[in-house]
Amino acid sequence: MRIALSFLVFITTTSLFSQDSLLIGRKYFEDQIYVGVTYNTLTYKPIDLEQKGLSTGIQLGFIKDIPLNKKGSFALGIGLGYALNRYNANLKIAQNEPIYSLIQDSYLKNKLVTHRIEIPFEIRFRITSTPTVYQFWRIYVGGKVSYTFASNSHFQDELEEVKTRQIANLKQINFGPQLAIGYNAINFYAYYNINPLFSTTENTKNIGISDVRKLSVGIQFYIF
Repeated sequence: MRIALSFLVFITTTSLFSQDSLLIGRKYFEDQIYVGVTYNTLTYKPIDLEQKGLSTGIQLGFIKDIPLNKKGSFALGIGLGYALNRYNANLKIAQNEPIYSLIQDSYLKNKLVTHRIEIPFEIRFRITSTPTVYQFWRIYVGGKVSYTFASNSHFQDELEEVKTRQIANLKQINFGPQLAIGYNAINFYAYYNINPLFSTTENTKNIGISDVRKLSVGIQFYIF
């Protein structure tokens, strides 16, 4: 966490100099705060694993822009952010054995929530950008690496209520490609988690969730 905070202070301070450069007509910098809302779909899941209700995510952070030409139409970006993801499915998680099981009967509530620190990186194409025009078509292609620092689940039916924190066998390091395409502040966003969400153990093999990954699609807003 100290490293993450130091990195955030560094890129925020750098952005102040970037704005000064812009005001006196030097290089074009676009320091961006982003906020995204997504829907999470589980892939490579067993047939009996069903998503029920909305599985949503929210992400926010800061990306430092590194222009590669005077117009600012081609650039690199690297940043630091936070993401909260929620999954509603019939996968029950408990602290005792079995840790994972698929629910066959009806239930009142069942969700898995993860909290991640993320490092996004992008190659940025701004199709109609100039040093003084901030409304443009963009295509940002890249990826991100994330660290899951907290997780919890909550299951409830008519007979019991089970709350679990720091989920066992949930992978902490995740990575994958991402894409943002749009105009001005509103953009279509997609991210695919390449590596499985769960570690391969007997517990995950038995119910076929060792290969489960996620696809997130939604809208990303670039605020500044």
